[in-house]
Amino acid sequence: MTLRPILVTLLLSLSALAASAQTTPRLQTIQPSPAVSEAAVVDKDAQLERLQDNNRRLRAENQELQARLEAMTRKGGSAVMAYCENPSESRNTAGAVDACGDYTCNETSGLCRDRCTTSLHCGYGTSCIVEKGTCEPAPGE
Repeated sequence: MTLRPILVTLLLSLSALAASAQTTPRLQTIQPSPAVSEAAVVDKDAQLERLQDNNRRLRAENQELQARLEAMTRKGGSAVMAYCENPSESRNTAGAVDACGDYTCNETSGLCRDRCTTSLHCGYGTSCIVEKGTCEPAPGE
C-alpha cells in the first residue's frame, strides 16, 4: 500500500474544508423605512421663523442689558469705581475728578486721603503731622 493515494485524498479533503470555511457571508440590503425619510424633511419656513423670533428676543435682551449697564456706570450708579489717575488726583469711571489737595490718592480705595500716618500720604510740599493726622505745609515753605 502506497502512501501517495492516501496523502492526495487527505490534501483534497483539507482543501475542501478550508474552502468551505472561507466563504464570505451574504450581505443583506437594508432599505430605509418611510418614517425615517419623512422625518428628514425640514420645514424651512418654520425654522426661519423660529430663528427670527430668537433673534428678536436676543436683541431685546441686549437692549435691556445695555440700559442696565448705562444706569450702573453713570454718575451715582452702583458700578462707578474710583481710581487714582495720578498721586494727587482721584477719578471715577463716570468721569468725575477730585483733586486731592494736601493729601495723596489712596491706591487701595481710589479716593483722596483725608488723614495721614506718614508723610507719604501727603501731597507735594506738605508733611504729615502724625499727632493731628493732617498734612500741612512743610516748615519753611
